[in-house]
Amino acid sequence: MTEEEFLARLPLDLSPQQRAAVCAAGGPVLLLAVPGSGKTTVLVARLGCLIHCRGVSPSEILTVTYTVSAAGDMARRFAALFGDDLARQLSFRTINGLCASIIHTYARRKGSEPFALADSEAQLNAVLRDLLVRTGADYPSEQQIKEARTHITYCKNMMLSEAHIHRHTVEGMDFPAVYFEYQDYLRRSRLMDFDDQMVFALRILRREPEILRHYRTRYRWLCLDEAQDTSKIQHVILALLAGEHRNLFLVGDEDQSVYGFRAAWPQALLRFEEDWPGAKVLLMETNYRSTGAIVSRADAFIRGNRDRRDKHMRTDNLPGEPIRRVVLSDYSRQARYLLQAAKDRTRSTAVLYRNNDSALPLIDLLEREGVPYACRQREGFFFTSPIVRDLTDILTLAYHPEDRERFLRVCWKLDLKIKKALLTGLLTRQRSGETVVEALLAGTGLTPWQVGRVKAFGTHLAKLPQMSSFAALRRIVNYMGYGDYLGEQRMDTNRLDVLLALAVQNPDPAGLLHRLEELRHLLSGGGRTEPVAFVLSTIHASKGLEYDRVLLIDAVEGVFPARRQEDASPQEARQALEEERRLFYVGATRAKHTLELLTYEKKFGEPVQDRFPFVSQLLGEPERSPQSADTPAPQWELDFIPGAAVVHRQFGPGVIQSRTGSIAVIHFDSAGPRRLDLTACRKGRLLRRADEG
Repeated sequence: MTEEEFLARLPLDLSPQQRAAVCAAGGPVLLLAVPGSGKTTVLVARLGCLIHCRGVSPSEILTVTYTVSAAGDMARRFAALFGDDLARQLSFRTINGLCASIIHTYARRKGSEPFALADSEAQLNAVLRDLLVRTGADYPSEQQIKEARTHITYCKNMMLSEAHIHRHTVEGMDFPAVYFEYQDYLRRSRLMDFDDQMVFALRILRREPEILRHYRTRYRWLCLDEAQDTSKIQHVILALLAGEHRNLFLVGDEDQSVYGFRAAWPQALLRFEEDWPGAKVLLMETNYRSTGAIVSRADAFIRGNRDRRDKHMRTDNLPGEPIRRVVLSDYSRQARYLLQAAKDRTRSTAVLYRNNDSALPLIDLLEREGVPYACRQREGFFFTSPIVRDLTDILTLAYHPEDRERFLRVCWKLDLKIKKALLTGLLTRQRSGETVVEALLAGTGLTPWQVGRVKAFGTHLAKLPQMSSFAALRRIVNYMGYGDYLGEQRMDTNRLDVLLALAVQNPDPAGLLHRLEELRHLLSGGGRTEPVAFVLSTIHASKGLEYDRVLLIDAVEGVFPARRQEDASPQEARQALEEERRLFYVGATRAKHTLELLTYEKKFGEPVQDRFPFVSQLLGEPERSPQSADTPAPQWELDFIPGAAVVHRQFGPGVIQSRTGSIAVIHFDSAGPRRLDLTACRKGRLLRRADEG
């Protein structure tokens, strides 16, 4: 069958660029496909063209995809176009599936038993938790364990030498010690993890010419999807397999490479002609998904990156509505704005974010309101993170002041200025029912100044249950010394902000603790399986998907883009920022018709540094509207949020505990809780913020 006959029979309306890709001949070919350009359709059609037009046997074609689900989807698409019989003869595999096959082929030929695959996440997490403790980490969190695994994956996928691994640093742990002890554990247990599969497979291909020859003969044609997110070791394995026949077809887009933390290696796309002399590079630059307004601005935005090929995304779609910047008056209002968006069920809507934590305040409201939603990626790292664990420990201690173990976990992070060893010694004589403060004051060995610190701590602790959740957390951070600890440790406080947002929505401290536990259990479950119109997702989990309306949230510097690492070199900082820009680009191009970018002017009443670089760049620096999008209320009223310190002309100083509309419950130092109308108080000049002077 000729190419013209094949294309005529194909039930697809292909553009000239798509036709060129479908009919690409053998040899090394790189297809660069912009978002929404139909790359999967083209890749599947090319497989059919190889079989029907070039006489390639289906059994000689290997297509490597990023995930098992993607492999299954591609097989189904091929079967729908060319029939089940041919589909069954093709190989659609993940790289790990291919490597497992290589390892088992080697084991059969050598008559040996391969290492077992350690596919139990719980087992490996337990091993790493033990190793973190043994190498000096106190109370390792699930997030720290995840970071250790991520960096182990990075080292193996980047093929780092032992010398490089010894220099590889991870904050909060002795990473080289953890890495080598982890590898020693796997070796002694005759286990391999998923990354070891690739290490072992590459070693076999390099050392066993017969096995390499076997796979080169079996798979004369190789196709790789999502090439921009393929790691260095994966590219090396595929290059070895394609080395003899050189029939390698890569499909990807370096502008959509967002897995640098997993050692994604988009450099393979940038240096393709250098690695494969005589290679052909094809482009698919038409976006069939998004409106003209979204496509033109996204194309201009991504051109801000240096490490990319010169290509231009375009579309024949109508311009549509302009991209909208939503300027909220305060971060604490973001979840409420999104809740209203969730009630629009006439179109598919996605809330996209950089970090899973960003969704928690919204999930809290959606669950309370009974609004149906789907969350594509559920994890509970927030609840066991050091900041959240510390603050919930201190709040819990306020309700259980006799809890010695909880006190000893956090005491050295607060403003006690007393060595933990001395406190531990004094508490060994704690009597049943005695609070830790009483036990410390009953002992000997504290100086008068230290006694004063303990009494002050006890006073703070006793007041926490009487305050709003927001005010209690602010007291811990601002007046009990925990904020100083965060600064000394240079810890990212984004999770503190999320916890404060949850505190605003759950004003009673005991209720907040209970709600956090409910949310933790909720997120550990499987979530909804039925289709719904409102979806929450990280941008990473949204790749390949599309929605009528997309809301990109937390688009402020320090969250998205993330904070720059202080010890990063200029080149590392640039590369990190370019990956952040690629991630924002991927999120923006999920939108078909409507794209909203959410920012805020204040965070819990405090002005946010006016830095929204990605929003400004995507929009081409338009004039900002001074009017916040979420409320027509006067600016003074927007400042009176839970936790704000106020002064009343009659009742004196107080703190806003909760607020519904203009009605607030304020706890005054002299008069206790009072329910007041903020609008009436302000008009009568009865109430002001404490910082107004």
